[in-house]
Amino acid sequence: MELYFYLVPLLQHLTIEGGRQMIYEELKRRFFTRYVFLSIIGVLLLTCVLNLSIVSINENLHELIKEESIYAGEMTEDKLWLALEKVRDEKSDDIKYKPLIAFISRLVYSYPGILYNEDKLTKFPDYYAKNFYECWKKKSTALIEKIPKNNQRKALKELNKVKTPFYQYEGYYLWIEGFNMLKVLYLIIIFMVTFFAASTYSDSMEDGSMEIIYTTVFGKKIMGIRLIPIIIYGLLLTLIATLCTVIILGSATGFKTLKSSLKIFALFSIGNFTLGSGILLMFVSELLGVLSLTTIMAWVSYKTANTSFATSIGIGINILYIIMALFIKISRKFCKLMSNALPLASSQIINEVSGFHFDMGIWRPYSVMISMVLEFCFFGILLYCKIHKNKN
Repeated sequence: MELYFYLVPLLQHLTIEGGRQMIYEELKRRFFTRYVFLSIIGVLLLTCVLNLSIVSINENLHELIKEESIYAGEMTEDKLWLALEKVRDEKSDDIKYKPLIAFISRLVYSYPGILYNEDKLTKFPDYYAKNFYECWKKKSTALIEKIPKNNQRKALKELNKVKTPFYQYEGYYLWIEGFNMLKVLYLIIIFMVTFFAASTYSDSMEDGSMEIIYTTVFGKKIMGIRLIPIIIYGLLLTLIATLCTVIILGSATGFKTLKSSLKIFALFSIGNFTLGSGILLMFVSELLGVLSLTTIMAWVSYKTANTSFATSIGIGINILYIIMALFIKISRKFCKLMSNALPLASSQIINEVSGFHFDMGIWRPYSVMISMVLEFCFFGILLYCKIHKNKN
């Protein structure tokens, strides 16, 4: 009896230590490679170069920021009317009025041809500035009337929740460019995770070591542990790209600019997002895309048992999204749902913020994110069943 009470804790300790050792060995095997080192350095350098180029393009940025800060903050209709009067009527070139004029111009130039059709600032009536938020709501309502009828009531309800006035701080345009750079970086990261995940199981199948793993006590656990390095790798790359972007642009404009309304990026949209929460939305969506891609590529890797073939399938899935999103105008609802369910859609989530789009009653950015979670679970279950079927 005494021996029993001695052996049980010992066996539990050995099991825990064995599990930790397995995780360590798997991380070591996957991370201490030239590919991982070069990809991390590559993403870091690319992020820095792209963001520094955004900052360097704007000459005398410090002076510009100082001038723009005069009327930055709450975009009241009094401010907008003053700017329109100064620039349109008095032909003022003062820098401090330019952000206000850009703000008014979005009312006309976003979704051109709907309600407001002026092609020149000189033709803008006082009404656009004096009653900006009324004009914004009228045009938003006109856009909502163009979406499927079953979603219009939901869209109007969400529109009424939007708080006005909006906010716009100095240097906001650098962050708009930053959003576009992040989209590119996130797209690249999805491709890099695809390459990394393609060999999750197929490398062991190709060299014959999988048969040995099957016979070990921790064989099943090793199969699950192999997903951890992919998730950590994707998280690490996403963190590098996001934090470097925020730090570099924030150092140039001041972090207060992150409090600007996301409406300066997507004027006609729902929600009360700021630039900061917009970046957080992109970050979370990218992580969900990495999770989804992890189980998809792990299942493909296990199913094909061939790294090159698995890589080709992964690249094909990503290219399919690019073709559907950029080169083909998708009108059918089912096809749009299918394209937004592909992992690469998570990297372009900010494109779905503009407009009033709902899929099955869910705001499209959220529906894309939900799709990523469902895919992670679905392919995770498929992978689990496949592994245990083969092991038995």
